[in-house]
Amino acid sequence: MVTDEQQKTINKLQANWIWAPDWVDSSKSNAAGRIVRFRRKFNLASSATRTLLHFSADTRYKLYINGFHVAVGPARSSLLIWYYDTLDIAPYLRSGNNEIRFEVLRYFVASRSAMPFERTTQAGLTVIGSVELETGATAVELTAGVDWQAQVDDSILFPTRLVNKPAGLSASL
Repeated sequence: MVTDEQQKTINKLQANWIWAPDWVDSSKSNAAGRIVRFRRKFNLASSATRTLLHFSADTRYKLYINGFHVAVGPARSSLLIWYYDTLDIAPYLRSGNNEIRFEVLRYFVASRSAMPFERTTQAGLTVIGSVELETGATAVELTAGVDWQAQVDDSILFPTRLVNKPAGLSASL
């Protein structure tokens, strides 16, 4: 059973999916997927006491905060229930400049590779949360779409090792 608070979080996450502009969910190089890096830089005047983030990605992510690898996920989901992760990242933040980085691996929806991973038809990253200071004030909003930058990384390939054949042809034994 989902509480009212949990449902509010789920609704916000579902409303805040972001992705790289002009994305094509396929590859001419017979790759299974590509990586998109998301960055959010911000400055804090003092230490954070609590910074609860809720986040998920389609298909997989690694989360780095100020260069520290702090999480990987999400848990395998289904199209009926998509899981998200929750983490208090305040211990990784500091006074001054901070950077949150997600490296998202998107397995193409039409790919024959990575079949154990459920994929939606729309690639994405969703993040909600904010930095709270000792005064209880919200210092920085971290919700996806607010000052996040996305960059596709074409330098890393995930070859399928599968040969694409024209329709109607079969392999001879």
